[in-house]
Amino acid sequence: MRLDVGSVNRSVRRAGSVMIEARSGASAAAKLLRGQRRERRAAGRSGEVRRGNLPQPPVMLVHGLGADRSCFSVMEEYLHDAGYTVYSVSYSCLGSDIHACARNLEREAAWLLEHTESESLHVVAHSLGGVVLRCASMHTRMRDWLTVGITLGSPHLGTPTAHLAPAGLPGFGRIVSQLRPGVHLMTDFDDLPGVRWVAIAGASDLVVPPRYACLPRADNVRNVVVPRCGHLTLTHHRQCLDIILEELEAAGEMAPTTYAADEPATSVFSHPGSQCA
Repeated sequence: MRLDVGSVNRSVRRAGSVMIEARSGASAAAKLLRGQRRERRAAGRSGEVRRGNLPQPPVMLVHGLGADRSCFSVMEEYLHDAGYTVYSVSYSCLGSDIHACARNLEREAAWLLEHTESESLHVVAHSLGGVVLRCASMHTRMRDWLTVGITLGSPHLGTPTAHLAPAGLPGFGRIVSQLRPGVHLMTDFDDLPGVRWVAIAGASDLVVPPRYACLPRADNVRNVVVPRCGHLTLTHHRQCLDIILEELEAAGEMAPTTYAADEPATSVFSHPGSQCA
């Protein structure tokens, strides 16, 4: 029997990606369970505005549950080097819910617009941050300010892993229970015609599987699945960074853009599993 070396190598790489994601997921879960003290320290400690040299709206980075702005250190540097003004938000989810976090995001955005004298902004949000962004775009003044909303591994359709955390989990039980499938907050994207939405999912994401990270099909929505990428690597995966920069550059051209449903970013990212189910 002939051994297919290419197939073996692909299997090894796939297994390695799953192991890395599983290890990262376990680490994240442990941090979440013991992270209340860290969350209290992180609250109110957003980063400084890093001004770029492009005449573009600022880019606000929004982290996920139990995280802080440090998860965007690579992306922040990448976007700033490309000329964008970047601002990373830190916020606490302790004892909170999605609507409260959305109102907090509105306050952060208002401060950023005043500080940069801009009338609009782009947002890149990871995990829970993407759901918070969608809620803010529905129920706050963010709907008037947002031009591009890019989400990374966000549970737009909820996520089965939310069932692993009990509703009575101290500090986080309330908001985690809102991320269970069937309890999600869906946006009517026809009400936001001026906003470009891009949902990026990781093919190896065990926390929010790709099918749960997709947005409803619409002309202003693009769903992309990046191969060999897990939940925690979405914020610094090179292909994700390239997609984000591509979208920001497209927004800067001020040309209305529509997308075919679930269109891959480019041929580089197209593969048999690249479409959302």
